[in-house]
Amino acid sequence: MPRKKKKYHFIYKTTNNINKKYYIGMHSTHNIDDGYMGSGLKLRRSLKKYGNENHIIEILEFLPNREKLKEREKQIVNENILKDNMCMNLQIGGGGGFLNGTHQFKCSQSAGLKHSYRMKNDEEYRKKYSQKLSESGKRRHQQGELNTFKCDWTGKKHSPETKKLISDSKKGTGAGNLNSQFGTQWITNGDENKKIKKGDIIPNGWKLGKKSKIQGELIKNSKLKEKDVELIKELLNDGNLSQRTISEQFNVRRETISKIKRGLIWKR
Repeated sequence: MPRKKKKYHFIYKTTNNINKKYYIGMHSTHNIDDGYMGSGLKLRRSLKKYGNENHIIEILEFLPNREKLKEREKQIVNENILKDNMCMNLQIGGGGGFLNGTHQFKCSQSAGLKHSYRMKNDEEYRKKYSQKLSESGKRRHQQGELNTFKCDWTGKKHSPETKKLISDSKKGTGAGNLNSQFGTQWITNGDENKKIKKGDIIPNGWKLGKKSKIQGELIKNSKLKEKDVELIKELLNDGNLSQRTISEQFNVRRETISKIKRGLIWKR
């Protein structure tokens, strides 16, 4: 993927205020105050040992683009400056810190694998990275670097052509073994549901099917209300009326009255 074009390109010099050693590099960014101190090996060790607060960074020169920036760094960080014992640069400028394309690829690949491993196995690293990413996104959003795309579909509809394209793109994607539910079935014990593979033995007390969590008068088109069921239970307990007579009075099927009596439905 090509590097995203940045707004500012400049040559910088980071100096250790304690031992006066310095590092010269190049940097491209949208935000001049992004806190970047440099990326050289000796510089990173210096920052770790003495702390960022004991280093100062100064911008030496602005360039119009990344290509000009590399050329200018190559001119400044040359063989003569590398001979200076106070210089923390290890190689001639213009390469972006890499010896060649192969070196850059290997470093990038190694860093990616290390990051992936730590994200999976180091909870503290994962939390710190997520927090850093969140703070960076908020800061960039406040600075106007991130443009939030908003699309209001109120009153809008897909055209017939778009609907057909969506339909065609989905055809066959959820059929057969491509469907996440393929080869499974629901079973219930009356109180809870779970999914098993087809062909597995159904445990005792369980049966095929799925019990709805929505019960009673919350069910759409339910003919009975809580008060109706209370009265039905009282009539059943009295034993003076048959289940068929009760079902006719409440305009429901006799099987419904039977299930109420056996506690299969309307248990509350």
